[in-house]
Amino acid sequence: MSVPATRPPAGKKHPKWPWIAAAVAAVVIIGSISATTEPKPALTADATSLDTAPVRTTDPAAAAAERSRYEEAAKASSEVAEQSSKAAASSAAAAEAQRKAEEEADRKARRITYSVTTTGSGISMITYLKPDFDMSQETGVRGKKWSKTIDGEGDTLGINMNAQNAGGGTISCRISRGDGSVIAENSSSGPYAVVSCG
Repeated sequence: MSVPATRPPAGKKHPKWPWIAAAVAAVVIIGSISATTEPKPALTADATSLDTAPVRTTDPAAAAAERSRYEEAAKASSEVAEQSSKAAASSAAAAEAQRKAEEEADRKARRITYSVTTTGSGISMITYLKPDFDMSQETGVRGKKWSKTIDGEGDTLGINMNAQNAGGGTISCRISRGDGSVIAENSSSGPYAVVSCG
């Protein structure tokens, strides 16, 4: 006698959650396996340095060679920058020294020296001009030589002087600049002779 096949009662479905749980477990297992077999990036010797190039090999010798090449290039670049900085500083110092030398030469060129000498017994009187046409006079000069240096400012100085002998002999005058150039010189002879330069 045959037994009729049993059917589930109508309207009752098989639960799907065991299949969903199995699928999720499979995905988790596969993900963890692939994560453990993935190669990890190589760490550099100095992880805190921003200048260390990333090492793209897992071979320690190759990584060390690559790091060494990078460090040598960085050192060479630093040395070039330092030399450039020193050259710029040296150039600036040379320019400053040149400027100061030109200022000193200009100051010397503006300096005026009046001088008088005599072969006689002495110098009786000297009259000379200072800046802004300020006339100055010296009398009873002791000795046979006299000189006075003043700072002249461009054309504001009228360069001129007169001198007189205290007795006989030759009296000479000379006006020169601080750079050694002679502006005027003259001489006169005889008792109480007067000489002019300018």
